[in-house]
Amino acid sequence: MDTELKSSLKELLIESIRGYFKKKLLNGISTHNILDLLFPIERRIRSLIGGLETSMGTVVWEEIAKELARRNGFKVIDIPLLAPVPFPNNLRHMIDELCNSRAEGNFVDTQTCLKQIREILDDLSFQGTQFLPIKKKGHGVDLWLEKDDKEYMFDLKSGQPNAGDFPRYCRQLLDWYSYRLSRDPSVSLEARIAFLFNPYKRNWYDEQKTKISQHLDLELDIFVEDEFWDFCSGYKNTSQTFFELFTELREENFDLEFKDIFYQDSQSPNC
Repeated sequence: MDTELKSSLKELLIESIRGYFKKKLLNGISTHNILDLLFPIERRIRSLIGGLETSMGTVVWEEIAKELARRNGFKVIDIPLLAPVPFPNNLRHMIDELCNSRAEGNFVDTQTCLKQIREILDDLSFQGTQFLPIKKKGHGVDLWLEKDDKEYMFDLKSGQPNAGDFPRYCRQLLDWYSYRLSRDPSVSLEARIAFLFNPYKRNWYDEQKTKISQHLDLELDIFVEDEFWDFCSGYKNTSQTFFELFTELREENFDLEFKDIFYQDSQSPNC
């Protein structure tokens, strides 16, 4: 990755982390947990770091992905995904059947699912139908890209998924295809769940095999770490750049800028 791009990403990280702590201080840090009476320093640190992790997952990494994608020739689509209201009952029934079939061990690959969705849509008319933003929380598109007449939708996940998340991911992706194709049946679209980092010591797919095998198509429904980052950037081993940048920030003592926030009104063990 070229020096100028790395420098730009580093500044984005710095600004985002500073912005998070500034907002956190303005809004106030919760001190209403009973554990504050016993572990006030630890509780404060947990609250701050937990919030930062959430903030980075929903804001920082999304912005970095957009920056990388733009520089790689993608168009970033910054409009909400719209769904037909009401949603066709026969299409909803079919998506239910596809998800249930996967969960029961009769796996239907994504290409076949798409073929069935398109067949139902061919027999439907949406003339006069309202298309409205998705209301279901957590069901919207985090990153929507377009390049070479093809669109790509991603739900970005920075944490470790639970077993119960995968059936929801299955339904979400099929819903996305249905929403977009009902609006424009000619569109070429690929939708995926993107797990931004591998928190495990072994291969992510090996770690999650028993959870995903009944719900998601490994070839078309998932990107993990550099599968996603390299797709956006056009470089190889893109995630390594992030680790290098965080190491640089640590060596530059960037973390000490927030020391008083973590240990406010208490004596730091490192003081």
